[in-house]
Amino acid sequence: VASIIVGIRQAKQILPEGNVETGSKRAPLIFLLAVTAYLMVAWVNAMNITLMSDKIFPVTISSITLVCCLLLLIRMMRTPETNAVFADRESGGVDAEADHGLWGTLVWFGALLVMSALLGFILALAIFFVAFFRIRAGLSWLKVMLFSGAGIAFISAMAGTLNRDFPPGLLQDLVKLPWPLG
Repeated sequence: VASIIVGIRQAKQILPEGNVETGSKRAPLIFLLAVTAYLMVAWVNAMNITLMSDKIFPVTISSITLVCCLLLLIRMMRTPETNAVFADRESGGVDAEADHGLWGTLVWFGALLVMSALLGFILALAIFFVAFFRIRAGLSWLKVMLFSGAGIAFISAMAGTLNRDFPPGLLQDLVKLPWPLG
């Protein structure tokens, strides 16, 4: 809470470093509208949950985020294209010369979604962690196994604490697996 208050009070002093490339309003506006539409669907789905203890968190988060999206939409409509809110570091500057581009990164996460549909979330995530840390991050096998194991252990502990199951995949329809795999 304190960091939010300090951030709000000092927001005017926080400026981007150097000249920031800006693009047109179209791409950021389309992205904001897509996020807002997703949040509206999430809010409607959350409102349809009958158990209040399962409903309160998604309704609260989606409501607050929807308000923030609407405030950002108003700001985007009122400011010129040269405003920092339309910053596009991928078109120029440091991020334009990044080792890994946007589309390659999206392919990694697309592969995670496909594997989740086939193998279930936790198995797909374990494979994703190992492949991502080894291939993309270039870590040693020791670090790959430590980080992957820690990530899976943390997510499993959180799911166990919150009494949640992971999304199943096609494999779980064919084979009965123990929790957290099934």
